[in-house]
Amino acid sequence: MGKRSTLQLSKEEIRSLTETTYEKIKQAILKGVLEPGSRISERELAQEMGVSTTTVKRALGLLAVEGLLDIRARRGTYVAFQPSGNPRETMMIRASLEGLAARFAAEKALYEDIEALEQQLKVMEYRTEKGPVSALVEANTEFHYLVHRIGKNPYIIRLIEILKSFDLNFRRKALSHKEEAQRGLAEHRSVFEAIRAHDGELAEHRMKAHIIRTYDQVTIGNR
Repeated sequence: MGKRSTLQLSKEEIRSLTETTYEKIKQAILKGVLEPGSRISERELAQEMGVSTTTVKRALGLLAVEGLLDIRARRGTYVAFQPSGNPRETMMIRASLEGLAARFAAEKALYEDIEALEQQLKVMEYRTEKGPVSALVEANTEFHYLVHRIGKNPYIIRLIEILKSFDLNFRRKALSHKEEAQRGLAEHRSVFEAIRAHDGELAEHRMKAHIIRTYDQVTIGNR
């Protein structure tokens, strides 16, 4: 038993494997590889990914919590047609979390952090003028990720990650409009200025206001 015990996975290794499986399935859903409404087989996924059905089951459970999957009793697991929950309530939760992330970033930002954010703003400015939209979405997303990392709060990062699917869909819609993309750039710059000034309260207010205003603008525009 002593020799065989060296083959046992630690809790950390099991957790890492589950998270990797979760991320790969999530990306397949977000990219449309696993289409909305399609049925998911735990056994087939496990065979395709080379992991156990238990690992897949754990990953699917996490995705169901996020609203990306619909687990129906005695009927199976299906890719949700859209994330569950009230969209505006989801947006308000995200706005509050992003606001807190900006506050923490303003309080903790070092010189090199400010430099990184400023460089990312330049990338966003270039992508706003010269598409494609996908590149602008990527640059915009990276700015937010930088803010999260600078804030160094793992709980905020994890909670925001849960809303990633909603966030990406919303961001694509917003940045596909040139005028809205330019306005968004100006608002991101104002958030950056608050972070550079280490004004946590102002950074939180500006980030939260930006997200709420953008959501309302996109929603009204799509009516």
